[in-house]
Amino acid sequence: MKKVLAMVLALALVFALCACGNRRGNGGNGGGNNGNNGGNGGNNGGDDANKGNSDNNGNEQAKDFYTDEIDVSGIDVNGKKIVYIAPSLDIEYWQWVEDGVRQACEEYGVSVEVYVSNNSAADQAENGETAVIQGADAVVLSPVSSDSCSTVLDACEDAGIPVTIAAIGSTADNYYAFISADDYTSGYDAGIYLCDQAKALGGDSIGVLALPMDRSNAKAKMAGLEKACEEKGITIAQTIQTSNLTVSESTDMCSDLLTANPDIKGIYCMYEQAGIAAIDVVDNMGVTGKISIVSSDGSPDSTKAIREGRLAGQVVQEAVGQGYWAAVMAFKAISGLDADAQVILTPEPLVTAANIDDEDVQAVLKLTYPASAGAY
Repeated sequence: MKKVLAMVLALALVFALCACGNRRGNGGNGGGNNGNNGGNGGNNGGDDANKGNSDNNGNEQAKDFYTDEIDVSGIDVNGKKIVYIAPSLDIEYWQWVEDGVRQACEEYGVSVEVYVSNNSAADQAENGETAVIQGADAVVLSPVSSDSCSTVLDACEDAGIPVTIAAIGSTADNYYAFISADDYTSGYDAGIYLCDQAKALGGDSIGVLALPMDRSNAKAKMAGLEKACEEKGITIAQTIQTSNLTVSESTDMCSDLLTANPDIKGIYCMYEQAGIAAIDVVDNMGVTGKISIVSSDGSPDSTKAIREGRLAGQVVQEAVGQGYWAAVMAFKAISGLDADAQVILTPEPLVTAANIDDEDVQAVLKLTYPASAGAY
């Protein structure tokens, strides 16, 4: 009898453990619609970041909720103070995210201080502690890497300070909201277009100039690209990762890529500086028109290159929009309002010479970089 009882208890324990193992956390500071934010799904980090509906492994809520659906009613933050923590201000992208944060603060009567992490996880952690000490009402964080967020998130959570994240995802999920881009779809759309371009040029392979692959947005872009290449029967000959996102480094990367793989007919550039570098390298090698380039992010230089036919296309990303909406979501948190969703996407359309003057594309470009940066 004791043996039977022991077996029953053991089975009950196994079932209990299985049930617990399938539960997901409730997320961070955000209330309301914060489902689907645990584990490795969505765009908050992990290998399945932002894959969305195309393979059913991603965060469907993240795929379905965009910034134009955010409810701004009930925000009351006049006189409050927030901190924006930037990974670096050496490149224009983060300057434009900051510009978006400042636009939102000016609009809602909020003061803002900007701390720069110098691409250092240690500096980022120190910036988080400083924000707590200075009594910030909320923090907008653009992290150095997806794995580095927890020091800021945990410190702010202990102090009761809500955090929103702009642009780069987090492997930890105790944040109020994350303003991202539809990175999987952007990688896929860019991939389909580039594969078609490469085939038209008589090729069957492309190369990739990639972001650091410890970032969830980079993983999502690569997953979309790989899916497109698989569907189109195109091989990725080589992927080279950047370490500092400079044009100088990217120029060397592109030269190495084309030297090692002279037969590729397309280059996918995962970030702005890579696209600018690739255009120059291809021009200098005298193979413009023989190798197609598709880039990411967006800038006046890229817009000009598309119009001139030197850049085949670009999936643009709302740098200004990400900063603006991350700040607005921080204001909602300060106001005691529920988050509309924990992961909220900005649109990321593929811009080509054929659609660059379309009204909807122009609207996105105006949230990609400020008018002061250059023409659209």
